[in-house]
Amino acid sequence: MELYKTPLGEARWFKCLGEARQAYEEGNPNEWTLELLLDGTNKRVIEWTESMEDKFYEIHGKDAKKNTWWFNCNPDKDDPSKLCVKFKKRCWVNDNGVKTVGPNVIDSTCEKWPVNKEIGNGSKVIVGFTIKKWTNKSGCGMTLEPVKIMVMDYVPYEGGSVPSDDDFFGTVEGGYSLKKDAEKSF
Repeated sequence: MELYKTPLGEARWFKCLGEARQAYEEGNPNEWTLELLLDGTNKRVIEWTESMEDKFYEIHGKDAKKNTWWFNCNPDKDDPSKLCVKFKKRCWVNDNGVKTVGPNVIDSTCEKWPVNKEIGNGSKVIVGFTIKKWTNKSGCGMTLEPVKIMVMDYVPYEGGSVPSDDDFFGTVEGGYSLKKDAEKSF
């Protein structure tokens, strides 16, 4: 298994901690996913994308027909100066009941990242990945499967979080209390 590395980029939709999540496409196995935004004008990024094109022809042959999503690296819809690279690793269970292992997420000192410390959009990461080749009737392509992810600059995840009950309601004096009701019964 050959491992490749991305240039430093900005993470978005980071779903690579803990158990695999529900796939976007109905009926597919759960998966770990993230998008990586790269500066499309950066020399190192351009060289990396060119090396991925070389890798495509290496694994599929020099006459291979590219599928529309052959590399899943396209200009970002919000900022066309950035490239959006999509990573996906599906969770499979083999015949012996052994499940696919998710990506190993670490900080810049190689410490294991805590599963409960969600990574927010804008965090800077480097992704170590393998390439899974595929072919269908409209051409060939490569899926980039995240294996190792190093967090270089952390932005906490805040979107979609639900406030705690205390923050939302606060304590209401004189209202019903399970604790006080239990104390009365003794």
